[in-house]
Amino acid sequence: MSSTPSPRAMVHNAQTSLRTGINNARSFVRRSKKADIVTGAAAGLNGREQVAFLRPKNERHPMGPLTRRTLQSHGYISRPLWNCFHYISKRTKGATINATNMDNHLEERNLSWDTNEEDGGGGEYDRPQYTLESRRVGRKSSLPCLKLRQKFCYCCSRTTLNDEDENDNVDGKGSYFLFVDVNTLISGYLSWSFRTSYFLLFLAFSVFYFTLILVFALVFYVFVSYYPECVTSAGMVVGTGEDAKLFGDIFQLSWTTFSTVGYGIVYPSTGASGFKVPEVCVGLGVIGSFEAFVGVLYAGFCGAILFGKVIRSQSQAQVFFSDPIVIRFGKKELAGHGDEDNAAATTGDEETGGGNLVTINEGSKDKEHNIPCPSLEFRLVNRLHDVNAGEIVEAQLNCVAILDTNFANTDIIGSLEVKRDTFSFLQTSSASGTDPSMSTGTQPTTNTTGVAFHSADSKQPRVFCKLSLDANEHPFFRRVWFGRHRLDEHSPLLTQDARNRVKMNGGYWPSDMNNYKMIKKSLHFRHILVCLSGTSNANATSVYAQKVYDLIDVNFGYRFVPMNYHTADGALKTDSYLLNAVYQQRGGGAEPFQ
Repeated sequence: MSSTPSPRAMVHNAQTSLRTGINNARSFVRRSKKADIVTGAAAGLNGREQVAFLRPKNERHPMGPLTRRTLQSHGYISRPLWNCFHYISKRTKGATINATNMDNHLEERNLSWDTNEEDGGGGEYDRPQYTLESRRVGRKSSLPCLKLRQKFCYCCSRTTLNDEDENDNVDGKGSYFLFVDVNTLISGYLSWSFRTSYFLLFLAFSVFYFTLILVFALVFYVFVSYYPECVTSAGMVVGTGEDAKLFGDIFQLSWTTFSTVGYGIVYPSTGASGFKVPEVCVGLGVIGSFEAFVGVLYAGFCGAILFGKVIRSQSQAQVFFSDPIVIRFGKKELAGHGDEDNAAATTGDEETGGGNLVTINEGSKDKEHNIPCPSLEFRLVNRLHDVNAGEIVEAQLNCVAILDTNFANTDIIGSLEVKRDTFSFLQTSSASGTDPSMSTGTQPTTNTTGVAFHSADSKQPRVFCKLSLDANEHPFFRRVWFGRHRLDEHSPLLTQDARNRVKMNGGYWPSDMNNYKMIKKSLHFRHILVCLSGTSNANATSVYAQKVYDLIDVNFGYRFVPMNYHTADGALKTDSYLLNAVYQQRGGGAEPFQ
C-alpha cells in the first residue's frame, strides 16, 4: 500500500528535480539567425542573432538580488554561504526571516504543474518564460580568445561602420607621418576613449606612459653608449660603478625626466660633476628638455580626456533598454476580458498607466471580428530605482523608424516629395527676395511625416519616420517605463496593403491576418531608434540615452514579465534582472524560437 507523500515532500522532490535539470534548462538555447520578413529588404543587412534562454521555474518571480543569487547557487558550499549572508542582511534591516522557509515559500509558489503551457494558459508565472538577448555576429578574428576579449572589453568588439563608410575618404587627404594618418589615428583614439570603460582608459594611459618612457630611454642609451660622461650616477660616470647596470640607470633618468618629478642620484652631467664633460653633452640636454615637454603635454592630454569622459558620463541617463521588442496581438491578449495579470495590476509595473487595454463594444453584433490592432512594445528600467534622487524629471521618449524607400508607403513618399518641393520653393523665394508666407498655395497634409537622407552616390537611401507612442512623456521616471506603438492604419511600420486592410476593416485588425506569420509579412523597417532625454534629479543636468532595434529583435506573441514586486514589509521594489524576460501571451499563437 503506497502512502501519499506530504506536500512538503512533494515540494522537496520537485526542488531536487529542478536543481538537477536546471543546468540543462539554462543551456537550452534557441537561435534565430535572421528575421524572415518577406517584405523587409533589410532582413539580411545586419549580422545579428537573438538567443533565447529558458528560465527555471523557481526564478520566474520578481525578487531581490540576494534572493536570486541564493536560488542560482546550487553547490554544497556556496548555497549555505549565501543563505547565511542573506539571513544576516535581513536581520540587520530589522526583519526576522528564516532563509529555509523563504526558499520553501518560493518553491511552493513557483511549482504549479497543472497548467496548459501550449496556449499560454495558467497564471502569469506558470507559463514558460524566456530571457532574450540580442547579439551582433562578428567575423572570425585572427587573434585568439575572441569571446574572452569581448567579455573583458567591449572596445574589442566590432564597430558599427559599414563597408561604404570605411572606403570613403571624408577629409580628401590626411596628414601622414611615416605612412600613418596622424589626424585619423588621434581622432580614433579620442573617440575610443569616450566609448571605452574607465579601467581600459587607465590601462591605455599606463601603456602609453611606459612606452614613451621606454622610447626616450632607448634614445638616451644610444647616446650614453658613445658619451658616458654626459650622465652622472652617484657622483660618478654612469655605468662605471660596482655592479652598475647602464640601462637601469638610463631608465631612471628617463622616467624622472618625463614625469618632471625631479632628478635623484642619476642626472645629466654638468661642469660641477667633478670630471670633464664633453661639449656634445648639450645634445643630451636638448633630448631631455624635449622629453620633459612631451611629459607635460601628455599629463595635460590625459587630464583633459579624463575630465571630458567624466562630464560625458554625467550626461548619460542611467537606464537599461530591453533587448527584445515584443508584438502582442489577438483579442484575448489586448481586449482584456477579465484576464489581466495580477502581478502587473497589483505592483504597478507600468508607471505611465493607461493605454494598455482596448475597449470593445460588447453590444456589437460583429464583436468577434473586432480584433484590436497589434501592439509593438519595448521597455526600459531606471538603474537608480532604489537610490534617492535617482529619478529622471520631465523624461521624453522619441522613436524614429528607418524605412527602405523601395518599401515605404506611398503617402510617406508623397510627403517627402512635398517637403522637397517646399524646400526648393523656399530657397527660390529667399533668393528672389519674396516672402514665402504670402503664398496662397495649399499643401497636402499626411498623418505620417518623414525625412529622407541620401547622397548622390548612395546606393541605399533611407527614410526616417517618427513613431507615435501611447505615452512618450513621463514627469517623474523612477522604475519601469513601457513604450507602445499601435500597428494601425497610421503606422509607418506596416506595408501599404496592410494599412489599407486595417482601414477598410474599420480600424480593426483583419481576422485572417491575426497570426504571427501574417503580421511578419505586414512589417517593413530597417531599424527603430529610441532616444530618452530628461533632467537628472540628482545633479540637475540634462541626460540622454539611446537604443537601436533591428528586425531580429522583434518577437511575436510574447509579453514582458512583470518586474516590480512587494517585499515582506510592503515596500515596492524592482527586479532589473527580469528586464529581458518574456513569456507567451494570452491566447497563444506565439512564434517559436527555432
